[in-house]
Amino acid sequence: MDNVISENYEDEGEICEKVTQITRQQSHVQDQNSYLGQQIPIRCIKSCSPQYSDQFDWGNDKCKVSFFECMRLDKRKTTSVYRQTQESVSYSLKGEMNALIYYKLFDDECKYIVKEISENLVELNCNIYLEQKQFDEIAELTHTNRLFVFNQESIPLIALIIVVGGDGTVLYALRQFQGSEPPPILAFQKGTLGFMCVFDLKDKYNILSQQIGHFRTAGQFIVERKLRLKGCLKQAGQKQFEYHVLNEFVISRGANPHCLYIEIYINNVLLTVASGDGIIVSTPTGSTAYFLSAGGPIIQNEVSSISIAPICPLSLSFRPIVLPTCLQITIKLANQCRANGFICADGQATIEFSKDMIFEIQQSENFVSIIQDKSDIDYSEWIVNLRKKLGWNKVFTEQKKQKSNL
Repeated sequence: MDNVISENYEDEGEICEKVTQITRQQSHVQDQNSYLGQQIPIRCIKSCSPQYSDQFDWGNDKCKVSFFECMRLDKRKTTSVYRQTQESVSYSLKGEMNALIYYKLFDDECKYIVKEISENLVELNCNIYLEQKQFDEIAELTHTNRLFVFNQESIPLIALIIVVGGDGTVLYALRQFQGSEPPPILAFQKGTLGFMCVFDLKDKYNILSQQIGHFRTAGQFIVERKLRLKGCLKQAGQKQFEYHVLNEFVISRGANPHCLYIEIYINNVLLTVASGDGIIVSTPTGSTAYFLSAGGPIIQNEVSSISIAPICPLSLSFRPIVLPTCLQITIKLANQCRANGFICADGQATIEFSKDMIFEIQQSENFVSIIQDKSDIDYSEWIVNLRKKLGWNKVFTEQKKQKSNL
């Protein structure tokens, strides 16, 4: 059997970028022995299993991982070194770390929280980056020479993203990381509803200290990998728009008073013509957002899938559908449409969609890593968290309490 290191190896998770292939005709003993001592560049490592004690040689920016060790991987317990630049990883482990902060817009309380976080990061020998508007707000509250304005040139230097807000703030932060995987995200809950924000602000200094200290010691964060979808809008064969979403693509009629007729193709085979206000194409992460309000099912993050749900359909025969991520979805507007539609990506970008355009959706190669407080998947905690955040049976429970008090 051929031994292959490929981009989409799925024995126990993901594998590194395509490095080489050993065929039957080659001498297995000689070639495999040579790979055991080979140093694989750090940018090629997708994830490393915690059962191996990987040796990181930061002097020459190499990661010593053997041929067979590289083939045994864990999909969820991944290191953060696989996607960062060699400069940012080496720099972070030697001492300083560059952290990018996003906080909830139009929330004055968040500004003072970020001020405290910035002071904590300075104590932990970190540089702080913010977008221009938020930089101006924080610069008025704190005086430090370790505060910098974030721009496109700063992206390769960032080792960690800190979010103070809700899931919408996380989506806002991801706008800047469309062409590559973003650094691991440490999210503090300060929003209305946040499934991705797992950390409490009350203990923010200890959390920052533990996470950054763990990275400097072990060279990794404990993260949950969330898939994204890539949507590409084409007109006459030319790319007009591309976006990588963490939640969903919404194809809707917008302010148009007429319903849309949307042709949906799966691997170039017609699935249906959906008529109504539009459709939602969602990830498992987005299944608890707009997709849920449109009647779609809640999908646990470990279920790798792409889902489609209609928005206020004229025909009740088209129901939400869950598909494997290996399929490509193609969206077109049917000829009977009276006006153009609109494509909205994660609520962050909107573009007009006309009948002479084709919108192609498939799984993105760039995942999102959300830092977790534990390495094991706790499904019981996920169920309890889901029940609390969505308030299941809350109304009925309160009604019973009110009746019993009477």
